[in-house]
Amino acid sequence: MTQIPTETVTAFDVRPGAAVAYKNELHRVCAVLSLDRVIVQHAQNGRTESVLLDHLRHPNTVLESSAAKAEPLPALAAFSKAEQDLAKKRLEQLNELIGKDSRTRDDVARVAATMALSIASVYRLIKDYEHAGSLVGLIPGQRGPKGPRLPERVEEMIRDIINEFYLQDQKLKVVDVFQELDERCKAEKIKLPHINSVRNRIKKIPAKEVHRARGFSQEADKFTPTPGEFPPTRNVLGVVQIDHVHLDMTVVYSDTREPWGRPWLTLVIDVYTRMIVGFYLSMSTPNSTSAGMALAMGMLSKKDYLAELDLSGSWPVQGKIHKVHCDNAKEFRGAVLEHACHEQRIDTEFRRVKTPRYGGHIERMIGNVNMMLQKKPGTTFSNPQKRGDYDSKKKSAYTLRELEVEIADWIVNHYHVSKHGALRKPPIKAWEEAILGTSKTPACGFPQLITDPEKLIFDFLPQDTRVVSPTGIRINKADYFSEVLIPWINYVDLKTGKKKKFVIKEHPRHRDAIWFLDPQTRQYYRIPQFPLQPDTDYENQLTGEEFSALRSRDDAAGKAMEDTEAKAGYRQRSKKREAASVATTTAARKAARSGKSSQAGKKTTKPKLPDRSQIEDRMLGGVNPAPDPSEMFSGFSDAPVLPFSTRS
Repeated sequence: MTQIPTETVTAFDVRPGAAVAYKNELHRVCAVLSLDRVIVQHAQNGRTESVLLDHLRHPNTVLESSAAKAEPLPALAAFSKAEQDLAKKRLEQLNELIGKDSRTRDDVARVAATMALSIASVYRLIKDYEHAGSLVGLIPGQRGPKGPRLPERVEEMIRDIINEFYLQDQKLKVVDVFQELDERCKAEKIKLPHINSVRNRIKKIPAKEVHRARGFSQEADKFTPTPGEFPPTRNVLGVVQIDHVHLDMTVVYSDTREPWGRPWLTLVIDVYTRMIVGFYLSMSTPNSTSAGMALAMGMLSKKDYLAELDLSGSWPVQGKIHKVHCDNAKEFRGAVLEHACHEQRIDTEFRRVKTPRYGGHIERMIGNVNMMLQKKPGTTFSNPQKRGDYDSKKKSAYTLRELEVEIADWIVNHYHVSKHGALRKPPIKAWEEAILGTSKTPACGFPQLITDPEKLIFDFLPQDTRVVSPTGIRINKADYFSEVLIPWINYVDLKTGKKKKFVIKEHPRHRDAIWFLDPQTRQYYRIPQFPLQPDTDYENQLTGEEFSALRSRDDAAGKAMEDTEAKAGYRQRSKKREAASVATTTAARKAARSGKSSQAGKKTTKPKLPDRSQIEDRMLGGVNPAPDPSEMFSGFSDAPVLPFSTRS
């Protein structure tokens, strides 16, 4: 049973001096070698090594690599809209204080006054949020993972041992803390709790405190992310722009190569370097899913993606986006996209109405893409005058996947390496100079890398609601089932008296599973497709979108094969037979009712039975008189009757 964690710190620094995890050990970044490689130094033995960015992890993972993860916080979607709105409002009010070591009591007092809270309450909210790393930490009554409560004396002993042994420069492990607790519990004859109780309580300690107490003060100073530290217009991924375009291109189905339609492209561009951060290609009308998938792709490494497409070249863009600039279209204001941006601490800024100049970077980029496509077969051109007699559907040749490869190759090996008019240099060169610096400009370093890529994608997945039936959850003509669903089959909501609809998430490009939010645990669980559909290898390679489109197309084709004349004739004959049967039955029932009523109007008389003497006379006097014995055999021959006949 796979479960998605909901507690995470979204990103971490990879600048010189920053603490990082490499091979489950704490290191410090010494220098940046290239766009995908840095030099790190081991925190204890001082050994230096050149490593790829993709091999670095958040330093939190080093605190106790063998420790079990604490029980995750509830998912944000498990709370009411009012609770979610309160958490978002609190985060906006606390934003200037969270993640900053330099905050003073006066700073906290000023924010406390605006929130109408005490200074102590504000400090507690900051601590709750930093412990949780999630908006859930700012929801009342959700300060952290909750489990079975331990006796107060045991809690006190654990706190004392952690302070005396773990938060010291001896750098003892969790097992050492647990052994000391074991000895103290035996001395006081108290039941020893599970070692996970110790691990979970250590996990709750801010990593910054742990590093400082264990002798890594510099790592502690660098540990807390500080979004907004640099002017966003002077940093890579400080501000990105996002927009959609209906491409001037007709694509074809993968199986028949017949025309399908015009796809939509969602593009994300870095304002500072003009590098394309990410994109998403789909046949669906733009929505929050399109925006979310493009943003998620933009913040993750593209190495595996390019390898999957069998493309050469480098696309070094990855890391946390700090601000997204977009227009006021409704697809950028969806609840899922809003929640995901809050969870990942990404600011959203909407373009002012009637100010298209503020979206010029992305709109020019979109124009470049369409200009490239106008040279390809199947283009619809930008207007009817340019198209003329060109038959776009007849000339169409690219499948959706083939077009995606074409666009990705153009981005990496044409646009990024071509001189940009405004920059006077290729975007890839602008990205390199921004990160590594030049003789004239200081290096701004790498963007913060994403701590948990799986959770990043999960936060942006589309969300829906479904009823749980005995066969599981049905969506897109497929059933999904797991034992997690059993308690919720045909579950009735006590408030509405109707079957309860449960929150689910699905990946737009994968059909093998969905994610179910359990109302009791408030966690998401992976629910596999069941039973597995006997799809062909070809079908398994399709995205969920194209698979659904092919099914719909085949359904429509099957509908067109129907013999409509035969069906129409059947309906006419059926109606005539139905009318005749109804008329006959009605008449028969009417006649039966009228016959009964006429019989009911006549007077019925009881028949007179003859008395006993008459019956006896008739029986004895000649009705059937007994035969005369002398005449019984009168009809037979006069020959004697012998017992056996013999033949002569």
